[in-house]
Amino acid sequence: MVNVIKQLVSQEVVNQRSYGKGNKIQYITPHQTGNMGIGANAQMHANLQSNLNSRQASWHYQVDDRIAIQSFEDDVMCWAAGDGRGPGNTASIHIEMCINADGDYEQTINNGAALVKMLMDKYGLDRSRIKQHHDWSGKNCPAQLRAGYKGITWEDFLNKVDGVQVEENFGSPQPSPTQPKPVQSGNSIVDYLNAQGIDSSFKNRAKLAKQYGMNNYQGTAAQNIALLEKIKKGVSKKPSTKANLNVDGKWGKSTTRALQKALGTPVDGIISNQPKNSVTNAFYDGTIHFANGKQGSNVIIALQRLIGANPDGLMGPHTIRALQIYLGTVVDGVLSRPSLVVKEMQRRLNAGTFVK
Repeated sequence: MVNVIKQLVSQEVVNQRSYGKGNKIQYITPHQTGNMGIGANAQMHANLQSNLNSRQASWHYQVDDRIAIQSFEDDVMCWAAGDGRGPGNTASIHIEMCINADGDYEQTINNGAALVKMLMDKYGLDRSRIKQHHDWSGKNCPAQLRAGYKGITWEDFLNKVDGVQVEENFGSPQPSPTQPKPVQSGNSIVDYLNAQGIDSSFKNRAKLAKQYGMNNYQGTAAQNIALLEKIKKGVSKKPSTKANLNVDGKWGKSTTRALQKALGTPVDGIISNQPKNSVTNAFYDGTIHFANGKQGSNVIIALQRLIGANPDGLMGPHTIRALQIYLGTVVDGVLSRPSLVVKEMQRRLNAGTFVK
């Protein structure tokens, strides 16, 4: 059974940030907060709601890698779907899953799935009643799941909901067996790591991938097979990807080359097939190659997957905004000449810490 902490908002907050009681509870809508800042966890978001969120928005639960906190009773019609008095706001329970940089993303997703399953069982709902924010108003939310961030897609999330066991402990990893299991044959890296008594979570597999020279690990089947082979063979760790950039906030070919190296895409200093807009016009040194802006660039797709943006390969305000969130700089979707967010990216590329 999922353990949920209640930190219910005051009646004044209910009055000012919801349509009040009357939720028909026909759907469950998981969201993602869009806030990658350090400390932007469930408690921070619960406190935000308790203190009357400055935004005209509200949601029932917030979940991170440790806890779930309930802010509004289930029968309150929260302002979370963007469809006014449509079914998103008036007939759905809303859950915000945190994406704070200091949290365990995969565990948060697991906890969100467990909470969804608990609410489904409580109200007799089936999988078809799990909706995205996008279904209600077209907003790109939950953005990271829709983009397959860290190898976890929306379909993976639904499968996690299906796989939740009634007796599962919320936020607690399964206890390790007292005796190691025999090593499994085949291509399952999870089985292999578990058999060796090694953490098989996505977070740890991503760390292992870095150690064995695999950039931009997304947890795909092909990557898992390749990583398992490297681990079994004891392949040497990758060389350093530290850059030696001038931290000037100017995104030109040298910065693009360093980014391509860090993300494991071809290194040529070119961001190809881009549209002309306020963002692409702010680049330096001919690193942008303009075209019809439909196909996009491999390095930008890799960047967007890393930072949780829509992986369309095209540079624009939405990608800059996600990059600003990822790096903890001012979030305005603007690429200045020079730019604070580019300076921070250059610093991290120099330190070899841009890819977390």
